[in-house]
Amino acid sequence: MNIPETSKQTPRNIIIKKANDGFGFNVRGQVVAGGQIKAIHGTLYAPLQHVSAVSNESAAEKAGLCIGDKILRVNEVDVEGAPHKQVVDLIKNCNGDLHLLVIASAGDEKNNDTYSTEESSESSNDYTDRRSLAITIPDYTLVEAKDGKFHAFNIHIAGRHLCSRRYREFASLHQQLKQEFPDFPFSSLPKKWPFKLSDQQLDTRRRGLEQYLDKICSVRVISDCDSVQEFLSADVYQDDSISVDVEIKIMLPDRSITILKIKRLSTANQVYEILVKKIDLPEPCAPYFYLFEILDYGFERKLHSDEYPHRIYIQNCCTANATCLCLRKLIFSPPIENQLLKYQLARDYIYREAVDQLSRSKNVTINQRSALKTSDEIEYIKYAQTLTDIYNTITFPLCPCSSRKDNGCVIVSLNSARLRLHACSDDGKLEEGHIADFEWEIIERYYIQGQYFIFQYKRSTMDTAKPVKLQTLFTQFMYDCFQCIYREIQSINNINK
Repeated sequence: MNIPETSKQTPRNIIIKKANDGFGFNVRGQVVAGGQIKAIHGTLYAPLQHVSAVSNESAAEKAGLCIGDKILRVNEVDVEGAPHKQVVDLIKNCNGDLHLLVIASAGDEKNNDTYSTEESSESSNDYTDRRSLAITIPDYTLVEAKDGKFHAFNIHIAGRHLCSRRYREFASLHQQLKQEFPDFPFSSLPKKWPFKLSDQQLDTRRRGLEQYLDKICSVRVISDCDSVQEFLSADVYQDDSISVDVEIKIMLPDRSITILKIKRLSTANQVYEILVKKIDLPEPCAPYFYLFEILDYGFERKLHSDEYPHRIYIQNCCTANATCLCLRKLIFSPPIENQLLKYQLARDYIYREAVDQLSRSKNVTINQRSALKTSDEIEYIKYAQTLTDIYNTITFPLCPCSSRKDNGCVIVSLNSARLRLHACSDDGKLEEGHIADFEWEIIERYYIQGQYFIFQYKRSTMDTAKPVKLQTLFTQFMYDCFQCIYREIQSINNINK
């Protein structure tokens, strides 16, 4: 789509209606937050994620989104200087109309800091601002492609496989950077060799490329530039120039770590199938466990079936934890849970999660904790099941709610007995006595609408059902929990019949 010249220099609003195959565009940009300010059409902006591809006839193309567009805002959230993960999550969690504020790329943006001037004859880039991204190239892989065999060097950040690039891609990056930063003393790349390299020569090249990459990524203004960020981006919507197997780590309920070798574009369902086989989880137990993401604020989110675990794994590369992915159960009803206790591995995992849940709870007394220490696995689980407001209860982070004045916040929790909305302040402090409980039988409908999760309920005293809108980043997980609870209710009813 051609943008009128008069519109190129000003931000424009884009509204994309989600189609069955998604929005139809890719986003690339910096891995970490912050970075050097840049001028676009004469206005300074913090680093922006940009549109790297738009599918033909897609919802994005029809809405007027173009390759190179820089993203300023996603659904009213300012994303200047935001890391790739934040922007992708905002887009990914939008299940209705996606509202973007974008500005067309000028094509000749220059790196600037807030102190540089046009009259200055010195470099406007601050090469003294340093940081460590823990970038390494621990090994390489022989790849067979249409243009023959070649070696791809596997790039890791904080021990996690980010992407793989061949030597000529390093060389191309080197030339781009020398043009963009002519006054920076770049190291030379390892020499190109016209003949087949021995193992020793390949390892020497690997070490040379690692030193080169570590040096450029340690300088913030260089590592934040588009050339480096695109080089390091592992685009999840289409193949990189090189497709190789990658490794991810997943924490099991017993806190042990298992390593899986997967395809980079494997979906959550595909990764879960691999995990189930590796740990030998009995087939009847598999539907009651799944992959979760460990978030910074102590909340664990179930992955959706078509998400890409490797992308999530890489986007959390700067966290101190060994991994951000874990295996967790998704069970609410004790009768369903009890059916799995005859399987040793499932029983062990359920017991471990019970211990974790009760140890974190403030409602378990010292005497109760002491008594539980002498219990065996099944006794412990049976006792945990009696703590209905603690065990097998999922509590979501606070979110605005339409049933409160001025869309005040609530904390949503749910278990097999009820759905609870507990009023709270904007900082999460609970308001005593302001609790609304909903039994599952009075909820007539639930669905996702854009950034809202909506449920409709009808009490016996009401003539018509009333909707409640919850504005949350976890609409899909909330929806999955509702589905799971109603599925378990139906299963128990069938057993009773």
